[in-house]
Parts: sequence; C-alpha cells; structure tokens
Amino acid sequence: MSDDIKKGLLGIVVDETEVSKVMPEINSLTYRGYAAQDLCEYCRFEEVAYLILNKDLPNTIQLRKFEKEERNNRELTKNLYEIIKHMPKNLILWT
Repeated sequence: MSDDIKKGLLGIVVDETEVSKVMPEINSLTYRGYAAQDLCEYCRFEEVAYLILNKDLPNTIQLRKFEKEERNNRELTKNLYEIIKHMPKNLILWT
C-alpha cells in the first residue's frame, strides 16, 4: 500500500477516452480536439453528435445524410404518442 494519501479525486484516473479531454492550459473541455464552448457557439446539436460518432465535423452532404438518418430513427411509438398527446399543455414537472 502506498504511503501517499490522495485527497478527493486528485491523481485518480478512472478511464481514458479519445472523445473528450480536459485542457487546463486553455481552461476548457474538448471533444475530438474542439473546445466545448466553440462547439456550443458555432455548431448545432447534430454536428456535434456527428463529430462524437465519426471523429470529425461533417461537411454539408454528410450532415444532411446524418440528419435524415437520425430523423428516420426517432419515430415515437403510437402508445407513447398518445400519452404525450394527452398530457396537460402547462404541466409543471418540478417547482
């Protein structure tokens, strides 16, 4: 057993990933090399999803294809649609 006592999570590595990285030198979290704040400012959700899945930002044709495929895979079941349809329009989930 080590004589070093760690406080909190300092020095503790849980896992490593190619997707994101904390970059203290620029005070940012990056996804595939892009600063999270830049992705938030300049990209749509679908572009970032494509980046995470495909390791690079999409060009126009790739983005259109990705959006079409994503839309085709998000259909609601009839049962779920009926539940949503009958929910109150001004439902408050938390206060």
